[in-house]
Amino acid sequence: MKKTIFVLLAMFMVTALYAQESNKPKIEFEKSTIDLGKFGQENAVHHCQFIFKNTGDANLYIHQVIPTCSCTSQKFPKHAIKPGASDTIFVTYNGEGKSPRKFRTSVTIHSNAVTEMTKVYIKGELLPAKVQETPVIEIED
Repeated sequence: MKKTIFVLLAMFMVTALYAQESNKPKIEFEKSTIDLGKFGQENAVHHCQFIFKNTGDANLYIHQVIPTCSCTSQKFPKHAIKPGASDTIFVTYNGEGKSPRKFRTSVTIHSNAVTEMTKVYIKGELLPAKVQETPVIEIED
């Protein structure tokens, strides 16, 4: 008898959890990583777009978008994204004045989706600035 009650209670809890998740928004990104490749200081600012879709059953709201680095800024939709609709998070990577290096920086998205926190990434390699040679001018006496 106790086993039967336990099994019924467990089935009820699983059903209740599934019902809660099925009435929530889901966020899916076309790409979770954007590779900027190699670039130099003369071209150190890059604009990226992370396109996502609400694949859930309720309106999606993005609460916050937090970059992990001060070299990254963002712009995100503040309105409701309806089920089946797509939108874009715009991210700018600014490597001006930064040391040459390979990098991988993340941007954390907080929303009301089933997965409340999602990360996307920007990676690349910032090369040293090109050195311009100064021509030698010979002065005759």
